[in-house]
Amino acid sequence: MNLDAFLRDVLTPLLDHPEALRIEIQGEGRRQEVLIHADPKDRGRIIGKSGRMISALRTLCQAAGDKAGLRVSLEIFEEEGDRPARSGRSR
Repeated sequence: MNLDAFLRDVLTPLLDHPEALRIEIQGEGRRQEVLIHADPKDRGRIIGKSGRMISALRTLCQAAGDKAGLRVSLEIFEEEGDRPARSGRSR
């Protein structure tokens, strides 16, 4: 099971900055955590409308993991400071 190649094949055509795409797979035993590192401007494309794209990617990775006997979790890596600070006031 090559999650790295699968995610690159799916995500690269969607991104404005495919050179910034980095997929990191960590884990021990039967547990694997997949982190997607991408340009901050491309993260919205990876997440998709109402989170549909990232949800579909998680489902596919979990299904592939189940078939291989692994528990796979998929997350988008966000560094501190990438998001603008939100004020505590409601408008």
